[in-house]
Amino acid sequence: MRIPSIFFAAMVLIPASAAAAPAVELSTGLDYREGEYGTGERIETWEIPASVRVQSGRVIVSATLPYLRVDAPGNVVGGGSGILGLPIIVDPTEPPGRVRREGVGDLELGAAYIVPSEAVGLTLSGQVKVPTASAAKGLGTGEFDYAVGAELSKTFGRVTPFVGVGYTMPGDPGSFELQDSLSARAGAAVQMGKRVRGHVAYGYAQSVSPLVPDEQQVSAGLNAGVSQSLSLGVYGSAGLSEGSPDVGAGVRLGTSF
Repeated sequence: MRIPSIFFAAMVLIPASAAAAPAVELSTGLDYREGEYGTGERIETWEIPASVRVQSGRVIVSATLPYLRVDAPGNVVGGGSGILGLPIIVDPTEPPGRVRREGVGDLELGAAYIVPSEAVGLTLSGQVKVPTASAAKGLGTGEFDYAVGAELSKTFGRVTPFVGVGYTMPGDPGSFELQDSLSARAGAAVQMGKRVRGHVAYGYAQSVSPLVPDEQQVSAGLNAGVSQSLSLGVYGSAGLSEGSPDVGAGVRLGTSF
């Protein structure tokens, strides 16, 4: 699965019912993905996200603005979004010659509510993608996108299984077709030590582009508290379908106060 904005990635890494989130967290990192996504051409993306996450009681809000570098054919748009959406869209109106471009990506705004429940952990979430990326460079579609989702979890000792669903509604760029996307994920988080958590997960997402196959991935990661206020997370992923990146990896560094 795409590890999207750091807010939603953290929800997978540490399910809401198991997390003792700080009031405010600032984070950044580096993401890398490489594969053909069913296009027959190599597509390589680098992303440096800058994120802020604020929790007040049961309400969580977040904002993430990434810096992107995409090495791919010119008809590939790096503007996918959503809780579990494909990061690659094919624009048939653009020439296919290989182009390397970089710049500020789309701003992602998220909000979530942890539903009161003693039996299970239930988190309802929503996300808006604000088109701050350059559509002319192929770093975004130039449109607003919207997504909603829900995640259910239950803790058994050190292990917290979780399942989640999401629905992404991309904006209409006009020059090419996009479609709504239904997604699902399942996995487990494991408390491996006082400050160390691990997770494994499987994710599936319908493609937002009719020209790109659906996505299936497996991922695993670790999140460690380096100190009372500093955390470090790493993850890796592998694609299980033609529409997925072959490999993905990333690192996150966060500070809380």
